[in-house]
Amino acid sequence: MDEANSFVVSEERLEDCRDVVEPDLQDLIQRALTTGFSREEILIAVSELVAEDFATVTETPSVH
Repeated sequence: MDEANSFVVSEERLEDCRDVVEPDLQDLIQRALTTGFSREEILIAVSELVAEDFATVTETPSVH
């Protein structure tokens, strides 16, 4: 990987970000479950929405 394309996030900041995002994500999942969608359907839908939303951001790191 070329150094210009690398992206580093501190573990602490990532944990802080997860703490902020996680409650809303859990609410979203619960709302979708109560409307009859499966966890697998929710996973695919959320993954696609995130990918679409971040597709326009340049130099967005991919997670594999």
